[in-house]
Parts: sequence; C-alpha cells; structure tokens
Amino acid sequence: MVAVIDFIDDPSSRNGDVIRLARREEGEDVLQTVLLSLSMDSSWNDSYAMVEQYLTTTVGRLFNESELLCLVIQKGNRLIAASLLDPDLDAVHQLVSGPMVTTEYRNRGVGSRLLHASLAALQERGLARATGITRDRTVAARHVYAKFGSVSESFSFQGFLEGRLESKA
Repeated sequence: MVAVIDFIDDPSSRNGDVIRLARREEGEDVLQTVLLSLSMDSSWNDSYAMVEQYLTTTVGRLFNESELLCLVIQKGNRLIAASLLDPDLDAVHQLVSGPMVTTEYRNRGVGSRLLHASLAALQERGLARATGITRDRTVAARHVYAKFGSVSESFSFQGFLEGRLESKA
C-alpha cells in the first residue's frame, strides 16, 4: 500500500514529547529504532529481511547527503520514534520510513504527532504531497495515516526494491 497524503492540519496535535531533527552521528540509532519498531510488528514478518536491507541502505545514503531530514523523539538516552524523510521532489517516496514508534510507546499519539511534524517539514521544503509505504490493515494504515487523508494505492515493494538496487549498482 502506498499512502499518498495531502498536507492538512493534524487533528490530534497536542503538547507532547519534543520532536527534533536527528544529528548526523545518530544514523545507527535511527536505523535501530526503525528496525526495532518493524521487528515487533507481526504484519511485517514475511517481508522483514527485504525491508531491513532497503532501510539499511537508505539510512546510509540519506545520513551522508548534504541535507539530512530525519525527525526523532527521545526519552532519556534512547530514541523511541523516528521518521526518515527524503525531501527530494523527484523521490519515489518522501516518507522513507514513515513514523516508526517502538512498541512500548504506541497508542499514545506519538506516531500521529511525528507524522504531522514530518509532513510539515516536507511542506517547508516545497512539497505539496508526500508518499510512503505501509502494509494494508496495519495500525499505521488504519489509524495514523487515515487521520491525514491518506489514499491507498497498490504497490509492489519487491519490484521497487529490485529497481532501486539495480539503479544504485
């Protein structure tokens, strides 16, 4: 499923955790937070290895680009949520990871707040729409992206990954 989202106000916005830009040296922490979030979500079990490969490569690429755009939420010394973004107007997906929240912090509005901040950051860079990938019938698809008027489209992640890897080789 591809979520196509027009920028609208966050219906659940409220004061909460501080959302900040990730620092370049936090690339590994961001990757681990995103992968931990995915690994604890059973709806990704059948494709976890493929998504892990894609995200590992993409985090490495984006954390080495001149304009890093990754939002994080931290509790104490660890990241509890991350949203990796690609502000390139021509990117296939601007919401590279979408808002990824570790299991113990889900169902508290963290994902919605992080998605709202992600969309605002992309809008500040001139984007009027953003796309991302999620699985049908996941909590994110049903409850987070839906708050922002997402539209579902069929998408083959395997085909995307194969095309992406071929163009990078």
